[in-house]
Amino acid sequence: MSMKNQDTWQFAHHFCGKLWYWMGLIMLPLSVVPMLLVFGREVDTIGWVGTVICFVQVVPMVGAIVPTEMVLRRTFDKNGTRRNT
Repeated sequence: MSMKNQDTWQFAHHFCGKLWYWMGLIMLPLSVVPMLLVFGREVDTIGWVGTVICFVQVVPMVGAIVPTEMVLRRTFDKNGTRRNT
């Protein structure tokens, strides 16, 4: 839906950017704490914890597509024209 025109493109990127910002603030302590818990351990342990954290972080980042699409569909019609509110 974001690729319909420049307006939908900018709207989607602005909305998704806000989502990512807030998700990043939430994920920051959830990422730092486990890494601090393995500080000083074996390199393999640190690597595995870091890998798990990265995969866990990907889920909400990719999941941001769903609410972005929902807001796009509420804001624009199927042709990419803004709805009158």
